[in-house]
Amino acid sequence: MPTQQPTNNRGPVVFGLKKVFAGGLALMPVHIEIQRIANAALVDPDNLLVDWLPDGKRIGKEYWPTNPVRGDRTPGSFSINLHTGTWHDFASGDKGGDLVSLLAYLRGCRQTEAARIIAGQLGLPFGGDHKRDLLAEEVERQRIARRREQRQQQTNAEQQAGWDRAAVRARRDWALARPADPNHSYLARKRIKPHHLRQLGDVLLAPICWRGKVVNLQRIAADGNKRFPSGGRINGCYCPFGRIEPGVELFIVEGIATAATLHEQTGKPVAAAMSAGNVLRAGLELKRHYPNAVLIVGGDDDRAKEAEGRPNAGKLATIHAAAMLDCGYVLPAWPEDAPLHLSDFNDLAVWREERA
Repeated sequence: MPTQQPTNNRGPVVFGLKKVFAGGLALMPVHIEIQRIANAALVDPDNLLVDWLPDGKRIGKEYWPTNPVRGDRTPGSFSINLHTGTWHDFASGDKGGDLVSLLAYLRGCRQTEAARIIAGQLGLPFGGDHKRDLLAEEVERQRIARRREQRQQQTNAEQQAGWDRAAVRARRDWALARPADPNHSYLARKRIKPHHLRQLGDVLLAPICWRGKVVNLQRIAADGNKRFPSGGRINGCYCPFGRIEPGVELFIVEGIATAATLHEQTGKPVAAAMSAGNVLRAGLELKRHYPNAVLIVGGDDDRAKEAEGRPNAGKLATIHAAAMLDCGYVLPAWPEDAPLHLSDFNDLAVWREERA
């Protein structure tokens, strides 16, 4: 957009990329303007994300929606960090460093246009819409930085308090529960042993651990419906099967049934991360806590989706997690006649047992 320069026989003074005019006014380079809007968006990202991705939900410091760009129907593979604005789709590999790049990705537009849209939503000027006062620019930058820090501290405190309350409830219920009935319908259907699972009424309890302590529980109903109590910690946590020892192969998988199956078949320790999106986070935590363990990611293989031309979310998440953890990975070895709807190690084990 053309701009009018103030009368000045000497013309504008140029410092690097920034043109400074008489009176301390400046035209900011586009990349700096985009970063300014990206920083401003982090003051209150929740409202922006609810507007852009209304089906998402907040989990700790992250926002988990489905990804409309690839027609995603189930949340878990697409996450946005509410503190930094970084985002990642583990299924497709798409990722970015701020909320401007996210909106550009969602709208299929340039980042300059995305920044202009966000600026409009926040009531801020953008680019050639104005000449910025350098002092006002610095005041705004410091105000945004203070609000971000205050918001992050408040969020962290609230999150930790919620985790602490949920951990107390989880340990109470865990203490009240009895060893799981081997004939529980979920265990029977999945053809797995109870292991260390417990049972409260008709509900199975799987302990979710953080650094050796139970901090949450996955509750599995007789019909297989799974849920976590609200407010409990999940990111970076896992449900262990077997004893983790130095130098021993340690598998990291998504779900309880898959973990139990691999543990029974190999005798090796297995950690269930509870979701595809948490495999990497749990793996990083295990790598820190057990640096001498030999990590292996055991992945789901969504072949049916791949056959339909859709992303194989389980396989892609497995490959990505293994690359980030610098470790190996394994997928089920499917016989030629295995039905496409089978996707994990437990599916394969049950199918083989039924055919035997």
